[in-house]
Amino acid sequence: MKDFKAISSQFERLPELLAAEDAQTFLDMFVDGNISVNVPRYGQIGNNLVFKRYLKQVHLWMTMRDDIRYEFWGALNDDTHLAISAVLYFQVKDEEFNYKKELHIPIGIYCEMEGDKIRTARVYYSTYWVAGHNITRPAMLNEDTTLLGKLPETEKKYFNALWNSDTDTILNEVWDLNGYFMGTAYSFNQGKDLVKTLNGLFSGGRNTELRLCSAFVAPKHLVVEYTNYRSGGNPNTPSAGMAIYGYTDEGKMAYVRLSGDSSHDHTLWPTL
Repeated sequence: MKDFKAISSQFERLPELLAAEDAQTFLDMFVDGNISVNVPRYGQIGNNLVFKRYLKQVHLWMTMRDDIRYEFWGALNDDTHLAISAVLYFQVKDEEFNYKKELHIPIGIYCEMEGDKIRTARVYYSTYWVAGHNITRPAMLNEDTTLLGKLPETEKKYFNALWNSDTDTILNEVWDLNGYFMGTAYSFNQGKDLVKTLNGLFSGGRNTELRLCSAFVAPKHLVVEYTNYRSGGNPNTPSAGMAIYGYTDEGKMAYVRLSGDSSHDHTLWPTL
């Protein structure tokens, strides 16, 4: 398996690169230095000058808050794909009501590789706290109807259970009950909270409909790009996302980390 550490390590110091306006480091990651990236607010960027402007906008938003905390989670890959996961943490406050809470925006980057460079990348994060509203991009990828049949049995069972609102199978056969779930925007559930959330999410036969678009397997992990058509029985504007599934030594699901366009998740927390 290839080692893309030279690329993934740059994302460990993302705030530093943004502050230095070091766009060239990012451009050097791509084949022939030509940017090809899809981002939530602006869609497809294939022009190096436009990409530099985009990086400035990202840095501007981060500097407008004095409470931003960036956490690089890690990177996964096979020979032709690289997935990067990070999280931005920030505070929401209301002095009048003495309300204060740390929220988070997961960031996912799914790269298609050519040799040791990126051919194209798709960036996923919820825009609610960035743009003031959610932006749902037009579909970037077509559904791959053959993909589910190619996945290991645990994943087949999990996705079928989501579509069939089968909480019992998820909790008893798929999940490690000490595992955690990080949603696309601000939601984090673990242990008893996860059980409570799943039971509530799927009560009354409500389901979640993820249509799978691409996937690759890394040791003890599965990375999936999907389009979400329904969350807990609530129809969505079809929204794109990336999911990282991690597994215990026994093969149970230890965590799910989602990042992506979100037209629904932000309602899980008060918005001020």
